[in-house]
This record gives sequence, structure tokens and C-alpha cells, in this order.
Amino acid sequence: MQIPTSDSLFRKSMLFSAWSGYVAVILFIIGGVLLGGMIPPLLNANDSPAEFALKVSDNLFRIRVGAVFLMFSFGLFAPFGGGIAAQTRRCENLAGLSYTQMMFAACGTLIALLVGFTWALMAFRPVEYHPTTVQMFADFAYFLALFSVPVFAGWCATIAMPILMAEEGSEPFPRWVAYGNLWAGVLYIPGMLILFFKDGPFSWHGIVGLWIPFTAFFLWILLMAYAMQQVAKETD
Repeated sequence: MQIPTSDSLFRKSMLFSAWSGYVAVILFIIGGVLLGGMIPPLLNANDSPAEFALKVSDNLFRIRVGAVFLMFSFGLFAPFGGGIAAQTRRCENLAGLSYTQMMFAACGTLIALLVGFTWALMAFRPVEYHPTTVQMFADFAYFLALFSVPVFAGWCATIAMPILMAEEGSEPFPRWVAYGNLWAGVLYIPGMLILFFKDGPFSWHGIVGLWIPFTAFFLWILLMAYAMQQVAKETD
């Protein structure tokens, strides 16, 4: 299939999608790292309900402001994912995996927004809530983010597949992008171990259960944002 090489509107759309990814990472660093206490985790999976409520109450304003930044960050996953699917669709004769990508992007965006909603609810009235409710909101947020492996790994797989299956010269993205996506999908898998551990490296506050999937995910966003930027340059 002959891919158009000059399209001003498409180039601008791809740049917007790419920068949506970059800005999403920046907003997450502000909201989830510097303010919200999501990573490094302010809370631990083995904390008692009373400790959950106390930690949230002591950091209430920071968590609330952080949750606002998280919502804006996660909302940008929609144009980010749309740009990836749009580039894949350009390289298809008939719509196929691009539509599957869009479904995974929509599911991933919804899950991410629910993480932000849950984080905000946790900090809405921690004194009035029973401590176990505060604990449940924290559990729910981390399970949404880390246990949803089939959605996010599936998204990566459907980005990699059309690249690897395309004829040489008609790939939507370079082949190294496919390998990066496959590795990202594999690195998300340890997140499912959080179901079995409340302490140690495999819990939702541990290096394997939390840090590896989160790091892989945000590096993946930067990788795909860069790839879309390069596509935009080629269509200039």
C-alpha cells in the first residue's frame, strides 16, 4: 500500500498526539510523584486501616491537588492513543488492528481516569469514611493501575503486530517500536502479582509489583510519543 507522505493536517494531528503523551508524563510526575503520593507510595499495602486514614488526612491537600493533575494526565491518553491508531490505519488497506488499538486505548483511558477518580475519592472525606473504606480506595486505585495487564499489554501487542506483519517499507512505525512495545507488555505482567502479596517486592508498593510496571508504562508513553513525532516529520 502506498502511504501518503505529505499531509499538513495529519502532521499537526500527530504532533498533538505526541505532545499529549509528553504532557501526560509531566502531569503525572507533578500529580502522582511530587504531590499525590502514588509513587513513591505514601501508603503501603500492609498498613492498617487506621494508618491509611491517618496518612491520607495528614497529606490531604497535596493528595487532592495531585488528583486533579492525575485526571488531566490520564485524560490525555485519549488523543495519545488516537494518534497511534490513526497512523496504523493509514497503513491498512482495510481497517483491522487499528480499530482494536482504539478499543484498547479507550479501555486504558477509562481505567486510568478511574485511578484518578478513586484517588480523589480517597481524599474527599477520609475523617468521615471508615478507615477500611479509605484502605479500599487505595487498594482499588492500585489494582486498577497494576492488575489491568490484559488491557495495557494487549494495547502494546496490537501496536506491535501490524508493524511486524507489514511488508517492508509499509510499516506504520519502525520495527524497533514493535520490539519496544512487546517488551513493555512483558514488563507489565508483574503487576498481576499484587493480588497475592500485601508486603515485599511483589505487593502494590514493591519494586516488582509497582515500580517495574509503572516505569515500563511511562517509558512506553515516551517511546510512542517520540515515534509519532518522527512520523510527523516524515509527513512534513
